[in-house]
Amino acid sequence: MLSRLVDQFEEIVASLALVVVIAAVSWGVITRYITAQPAAWASEVATLGFAWVVFFGASACIKYHLHPNIDLLPVRLPAPAQRVLRWFNHALLLAFFGFMVWFGTRFAIDAVDSPTAVLRLPLAWLYGAVALCFALMAIRYLQVLRGRTWTLDAARETYVG
Repeated sequence: MLSRLVDQFEEIVASLALVVVIAAVSWGVITRYITAQPAAWASEVATLGFAWVVFFGASACIKYHLHPNIDLLPVRLPAPAQRVLRWFNHALLLAFFGFMVWFGTRFAIDAVDSPTAVLRLPLAWLYGAVALCFALMAIRYLQVLRGRTWTLDAARETYVG
């Protein structure tokens, strides 16, 4: 149970955030058209939830190799050059993930005292997701490089592969 929770952490959090987005937008629409006072907080909650969906979803896509791969040039190179380019790509991606963890952490720390406009939540809730998810992306990418595989269930209705 715990291993499955850890294994599908990104999908679980992204799914919960998507439920929050749908609920907030729905409530915002209902209050706008049915009551005299629209829910001012709905847009803010939907925005925060959407950021979480995007970043946790991007981390999940690392596991399933769902990010686009442009291989027009590499496939035309000789095998040794392809290996060098592949390792350069791995190093570049891991460096980018590390930079975004550092950058997101700095933004989150700086934003602790900056509240959102309506709910007055610290903006660290937004920027913290960036730092956390890029750290997860680095971990998942290293797991993939070490040979760890995740498979999508082709029988699921939501399977797009």
